[in-house]
Amino acid sequence: MNLFNRRQILAASSLLCIPHLVRANEAYPSKSIRLSTPNSAGSGADGMSRRLADHMSKALNQAVFVENIPGAGGVLGSEKLLRAQPDGYTIGLISSNYVVFPHLYKKLAFDVLKDMTPIAGVASTPMVLVARADLPAGDVAELKALALKNPGKFTLGSSGNGTILHLMGMYMQEKGQFTLTHVPYKGAGPVVPDLVSGIVDVAFFSYATVEGLVKDGRLKVLGVSSAKRLPNLPKVQAIAETFPGCVLEAWYAVVGPKGMPSEIVQKLNETISAIVQSESFKSQIAAEGAMPAPMKPDALMEFMKSEFTKHGSLVSRSGAVIQ
Repeated sequence: MNLFNRRQILAASSLLCIPHLVRANEAYPSKSIRLSTPNSAGSGADGMSRRLADHMSKALNQAVFVENIPGAGGVLGSEKLLRAQPDGYTIGLISSNYVVFPHLYKKLAFDVLKDMTPIAGVASTPMVLVARADLPAGDVAELKALALKNPGKFTLGSSGNGTILHLMGMYMQEKGQFTLTHVPYKGAGPVVPDLVSGIVDVAFFSYATVEGLVKDGRLKVLGVSSAKRLPNLPKVQAIAETFPGCVLEAWYAVVGPKGMPSEIVQKLNETISAIVQSESFKSQIAAEGAMPAPMKPDALMEFMKSEFTKHGSLVSRSGAVIQ
């Protein structure tokens, strides 16, 4: 090979490397971002995802589109998210169910904590304990008194064994030291009409789910699962006022696959944190009883570890297992 040909080959080789160098130095994001969620369309997590994606699209000047991957209680969508390329173009909005299903499904091909990158906290949603309108109790203290006086008579409906609504009900009974008869349903939807008709006595929901029925007087709120009373329900006691420590909220956060570059994580965290603290976003989620819950990646990781342990203990005590 003569010198001329060798120089030609070297020059051609250097040209082939240029696109890779350009891509490596491109400002993130340089293309659209997929925001996946392991929940079905129309769910609370889906709604939160779509609001966040809309704000992110404007803030990042790139399209952010939502991909719903429901199935197996969140397992399918979570596994696909965690196996994606850790380049920042596939991230996911998860809910508190993310730290519940690992305790229900004993054979998972991934680790929900070790195989992910924490990015940002988004929001928390307290649950409300609602009762049929004619239940002779106006708060959880009176509910406890009824249950103790009439063992086995009063019922707690839920969206199924091991779900967050079931676990909250169980947690309340443990903290309050009384017992209700659990009536599990296949999803939260069927619980509502049975609660209105009096087939079951009480159940936990997000306030947005039952707000219309409460305002119409067809259901009533006995308590909220947050540490303090809600601004939109100032007369309703926090359950923790009667049963100290009884705080359990649904929450939403953004995570990605393990190994994401720190500079991309930082940019996403700054962007999402600014969004969730903006007045426009806060007003949107306030209508559903949700509150902004921004967190840095390290704080989010510690929070998720704590929630994983708390929910694991609740699931274990509930006896719920899915093989």
